[in-house]
Amino acid sequence: MLKTKNIFIIFFSLLVLVFAFIFYILANSHLNLLLLKQYEQKIKSLDDTLRFGLLEQLNPQNIKEFATYTRADFIIKKNGELFSSLDETFENFEKKALLNDKKFLTKEFNFKDYNYTIIVYPYFTDFKKFWSKMLLFFGFYLILVLILFYFIGKKLAKHLQQILEFLQNIDTQKNVFLENSIFKELNLLNKKLFKTKDKILKKNEKAKKQSDKISLKNTQLTSVISAISHELKNPLSVIDLSLLILKDENLTDEKLKKELLEKIMRQSLKLNKLTEKLNFVFNFNTQNLKMQDFDLFELCKKIIENPGFERVILQGKSSKVKADEFLIEQVIINLLSNALKYSQKEVILSVENSRLCVQDFGIGIEENQLKLVTKKFYKIDSKSDNSFGLGLFLVKKILSIHKSYLEIFSKPNQGSQFSFKL
Repeated sequence: MLKTKNIFIIFFSLLVLVFAFIFYILANSHLNLLLLKQYEQKIKSLDDTLRFGLLEQLNPQNIKEFATYTRADFIIKKNGELFSSLDETFENFEKKALLNDKKFLTKEFNFKDYNYTIIVYPYFTDFKKFWSKMLLFFGFYLILVLILFYFIGKKLAKHLQQILEFLQNIDTQKNVFLENSIFKELNLLNKKLFKTKDKILKKNEKAKKQSDKISLKNTQLTSVISAISHELKNPLSVIDLSLLILKDENLTDEKLKKELLEKIMRQSLKLNKLTEKLNFVFNFNTQNLKMQDFDLFELCKKIIENPGFERVILQGKSSKVKADEFLIEQVIINLLSNALKYSQKEVILSVENSRLCVQDFGIGIEENQLKLVTKKFYKIDSKSDNSFGLGLFLVKKILSIHKSYLEIFSKPNQGSQFSFKL
């Protein structure tokens, strides 16, 4: 395939040549016609001169002199007498002229007793010189045109090459320079290309964010499945082992049997709580709310009396609220469980004026993670298998349906504070 500049050169060269050919045909025909008309006019002028002044004065002695002055030839016949400016008969003259491709015009006239023929010679040799000059001028003009279109074609080819490079990198951050062109349409195309590149990069960025989000969700889901599997595996292992021991016919220790049954009950209860938590995350809606009046301080007192909350210090006073007691209980349990998990010291639980606050003195949370800890399946330690990443998400969801929100203040290595108000 030809390059753009070569196509330009060939196309315009052919265009110029076709124009030159058509111009030559039309101009040559027109100039020939003009010359013929001029010499026909000359014949008429000579005829008028002969008729009204000189015809009777011409004779065999002065006719050649007259022919020299008028640059024409004459053949005159009167009363059978014939004399001519030619040195030969007209028939021989005509034959020689045809052989030598010599052009001439003739016309016969009758006036009084005279029968005469006028012969004129158009100067076609001068006409050929004219075309030689025209050809030289046209050649010079053609060279200028070719040079001009060569540079235009080269400029256009360079711009098209830039556009091709731009299109190859249109979905990348690489900047490709597109210079301004003498063609308005190409400049408009440049602007359109830059706008298109900007749109594509924005869409790519959006797609990348979506991909990262999906990847994060998949990672989180994998972690959750792993955590659920781990959480299910431990109680099931305890239940299986306890049942295996109980099936032993030789087991007579009633105390051991009772301990094993209590273990099975505890692990069953743990499994039940796990399924309830997962069911709540994926299926809960506001229609399940059971709003009631209760004392938030008394609820906290009841929670910390359970095993596992020995390091919790309760502060505050009675505070009446209206909410779903079971759900608020889940919120408090989750907040206390998190605080105890990440702190080896005491955890302070305070209640006052419908406001609850959990204060720990543990590892704290980095600032860039504060907005992420309440996301579904998000875990600060992605390698940890003892967390679903659902605790704070549940808290946030429960509080939101109670028209409340979770406030978090934390400093790394100093501790965290979680609070809400009903």
